[in-house]
Amino acid sequence: MTERLTIRLNDQEHEFVGRTLQDLLEGLGRDQQGIAIAVDQQVVPKSRWAHTELASGSQVYIFESIAGG
Repeated sequence: MTERLTIRLNDQEHEFVGRTLQDLLEGLGRDQQGIAIAVDQQVVPKSRWAHTELASGSQVYIFESIAGG
């Protein structure tokens, strides 16, 4: 059975299907290049995204690098 979670994503309530950061990114249709992710104020290395499980109420921030000058 597929689980739906409600988390705080960039300070807004967000519901998605899955358990991991990888599931979240896939559900968002996000490119994984040029971003960093923090869960509950801890930066998660990209190598751990597929293994980092979220819980209802987790606070997730996705940061994008922006080129410019």
